[in-house]
Amino acid sequence: MPNSISHDFICLLFTLGCLPLLFLSALPSNLIWYLCLIFLILTYIFFYLVRRFKFIPLIFIGIGFLWSTHHAQEYLQLVSHYIDKNINIRAEVVSLNSQNNFIEEYSKNVTFNITHVNQKAIDYPLPIVLVWNNKELPFAGQIWDMSVKTKVVHSYLNEGGFDSQRFAIANRKLLTGSIKQAELVENTINSRQFIVNLILPYINLFDFSDIFLALAFGDRSHLTQEHKTVMFETGIAHLMAISGMHILLVAYIANRAMRFLQILLPINIISHWQPLILGWFIAVIYAWLTGLNPPALRAILALTLWLFFRYKNYQITSWQMINRIIAILLIIDPFMILSESFWLSCYAVVCLTFIAHWFPIKYFRQKRYYLLQLVRLQLLLTLLLLPIQLFIFNGISSVSIVANLIAIPIISFITFPAILFMIICDLLHCHYLIIWFGFIAEQSLYYLFIILKQIKSYWITFEQSYYLLSISGWLILIIWRLSLWRYYYITILLMLLILITPILKRNQPNWQIDMLDVGHGLVVVIRQGKAAILYDTGAKWQNSSAAERIVIPFLRWHGLNVEGIIISHEHNDHIGGLSILQQYYPNAWLISSTQRLNNDYLCKAGEELIWNDLKLLFLWPNDIDNQAFNAESCVVKVSDDQFSLLLTGDLERQQEEQLVLKYRKLLFSTILQIPHHGSNTSSSYAFLNYVKPTVSLGSVSRYNPWKLPSNKVLQRYQTLNLNYKLTSITGQISIRFYQNDWFITGFRTELKPRWYHDWFGSFTNNR
Repeated sequence: MPNSISHDFICLLFTLGCLPLLFLSALPSNLIWYLCLIFLILTYIFFYLVRRFKFIPLIFIGIGFLWSTHHAQEYLQLVSHYIDKNINIRAEVVSLNSQNNFIEEYSKNVTFNITHVNQKAIDYPLPIVLVWNNKELPFAGQIWDMSVKTKVVHSYLNEGGFDSQRFAIANRKLLTGSIKQAELVENTINSRQFIVNLILPYINLFDFSDIFLALAFGDRSHLTQEHKTVMFETGIAHLMAISGMHILLVAYIANRAMRFLQILLPINIISHWQPLILGWFIAVIYAWLTGLNPPALRAILALTLWLFFRYKNYQITSWQMINRIIAILLIIDPFMILSESFWLSCYAVVCLTFIAHWFPIKYFRQKRYYLLQLVRLQLLLTLLLLPIQLFIFNGISSVSIVANLIAIPIISFITFPAILFMIICDLLHCHYLIIWFGFIAEQSLYYLFIILKQIKSYWITFEQSYYLLSISGWLILIIWRLSLWRYYYITILLMLLILITPILKRNQPNWQIDMLDVGHGLVVVIRQGKAAILYDTGAKWQNSSAAERIVIPFLRWHGLNVEGIIISHEHNDHIGGLSILQQYYPNAWLISSTQRLNNDYLCKAGEELIWNDLKLLFLWPNDIDNQAFNAESCVVKVSDDQFSLLLTGDLERQQEEQLVLKYRKLLFSTILQIPHHGSNTSSSYAFLNYVKPTVSLGSVSRYNPWKLPSNKVLQRYQTLNLNYKLTSITGQISIRFYQNDWFITGFRTELKPRWYHDWFGSFTNNR
């Protein structure tokens, strides 16, 4: 190794080499990968012999690139063999069961580690997430033989939405499936499940049992919607996810306890390493108890490395420590770079280190300044964390500073320790102490939520144009600390102008349509500037809806205001999110073809509506009824006198024929929304011949029980040479209309092409 390159520089270069894993549109093929490896080896040998070390950094960047892409290729090759297949597996239950034994119905995603496929052992355990509907409950550690139909995580890909494909790959849980038959082979539960079974009857005695389970075992599946809403809107949801803060808090409590116990030990056996080792050991046990989820695992690895560096007496700065730990974490698992929690953890540590070095606490020893310094720290953190907050969560809580100032001390010093002591007392069979500590934890949460409900406010969202401006907090602090404003005010002004440039850009389309990827359902956003109309609202599910998870985040991402909502008909996949959207946009007018809704206008053939520069012509139905189903779908043609969009809902063949007889050439449109998700009961030849769309858009789910779109329907489009795009393949579809031209883009292929957004598996099973 050349002596002219420091270890810290090597770590930084390796980390930079792993970064492309975030942005690559496709992974390098095996041939290209091996050619790059040979090139790097030859380059290193050449420059080492001639002593030209200035090109050596490229070598370490290349090593990081090859290391990360190799892991990605290896994982995808392993998983790809089992996607969309019926297989027999033997697998061990990984997920903790925190349900009661007497529950009659149990439906939950359960994680397994596959050890055998079709009676053959595989080299490495392969994680799979299965939907469990069996009445016999699974417990962690059990071995099951199962017949399963495998699938793959196929994300709804929309701007501003959650990227479940990237999340699944980052956690190596891309493979999913449903169980056809299951048989218990070994009924031995592991130690984690044993501890959960012991403490669960006591936890269920308390009203905040959902939060107890989240803090004790990292199980957030029981969090009530009320608690989720309060924590999200006040910005304290991070306190309920097991992270580095919880791991370090456990280590600190164990450290202090050992310091106290050292008073009882003989002086000759007391060592300053005893509290550190015990703190580390207890932290490892707690991380194991929570399932060693990625944030907990990262925290344990970081704590271990910190102890190692201290043991070796390395005199390194905190910046060097952060740099080396990040590099070692990426060596252990390059997929961490795809994890949002990884970026949050690293970014938060960087912010804290920056504050410690650039804005040190001046009056730490004076107790009267503790609260002032805590407020100061929270203000600085909020300002510095703003960029990543906007990037990941698309906004911030308006009361997060106050809420965190209240919640962090209560959770950290009362609730969390009390829950830990509940577990310890349970293992020691101190039943009265379990109830006592549980009462303390519950009371702390009770009064905390009383306060949080009083200060709860709306979530402040920012559209994407303002994201670059969010780094101005860093610039302001650096400029202020170095007094740069005294001498470089022109440069500072230029920097601020660069930051606001995205807000000032004017190359906007005349109007735009976005067909959102909502699975089996329909949402089309029609927008001019910041004003928008929605055609349908997607489905409502058991615990959420497409409106909450997809539509509203998309609207906030672009800073859109919904002025109107058109409902095609009353099936759940079209009207499910209406009530939610009306809560967020109470002033939006409503149009539908049913009298049961509180309409501002009626969708009736022949009616027209002028909305800004667009004309909405309603073509169907002829009459309004009390209920609207497929046959009564609201058909509307949106046009600007040059380009047009025909929205059809779930219209069927009989109604298509009536439209052809009544309107004929008036049906001609630039864009067609494929009727009824591509069902064989729609898209008749006559209808398509008169519409003659340049592009047809279909809103479909990859895995739907009706296997839509129908192969016969797609054949019709191909026979007529009609181009079509499906949300299941492209994700969100956006079309921008300009004065004399228009452009179409898909999220998966143009807006954000990434290797982790690929269509994994075969196209033949279901589109």
